[in-house]
Amino acid sequence: GVTTFGYASSPLILIDGVELGVSDLRRLHPDDIAAFSIMKDASATALYGARGANGVIFVTTKEGVEGPVRVSARIETSMSQPTRDIELADPITYMRMGNEAVRTRDPLGLLPYSLEKIENTIAGTNPLLYPTTDWYKELFKDYTINNKMNFSLNGGGKTARYYVSVAASQDNGILEVPEVSNFNSNIKFKQYNLRSSTNINLTESSKLKLSFNVNFEDYT
Repeated sequence: GVTTFGYASSPLILIDGVELGVSDLRRLHPDDIAAFSIMKDASATALYGARGANGVIFVTTKEGVEGPVRVSARIETSMSQPTRDIELADPITYMRMGNEAVRTRDPLGLLPYSLEKIENTIAGTNPLLYPTTDWYKELFKDYTINNKMNFSLNGGGKTARYYVSVAASQDNGILEVPEVSNFNSNIKFKQYNLRSSTNINLTESSKLKLSFNVNFEDYT
């Protein structure tokens, strides 16, 4: 909750010492994180005053390390599926329960589903006239495949060191799109990240750090 009068309930987020928002933290690729720490209570308030009353999330990204060029790459493929399926009644049970709901309230009421329709649906006489479509399976897939990729370069000498990384990811929804459809209505989230960090020793007591970060998002 809000622990400081006149201030928000969200924590203070610092990425490489710069105050940023929740969306910037969400866009930060995990492979670019060198350290992640959470400070709360008195420890945060002592350093950051009232701004840290709701806690501080402090993130340090990777920097260049002196030495030969180090190449790192990671490709990840994951399967995503619903944690829980919605159980729906089949058409036969639905029609019988619908009739029973009317009959229990009004014994002389007009039943919405005739005995002929129920019996023909059970027999499968005419699938077009008496359909038994499972709309949940028609609309949703059992699972979907997501992909992530990260590539980085790291190295440098005593004077200058660099770290460059490129990342891309695509998360897909579980909507079932018919092959005959010319429009893909499925959920799709593409994200591209480009990050670079350069450390230059200007003098024995002065160091210059240049950071560059670009995020592209394409959401359908």
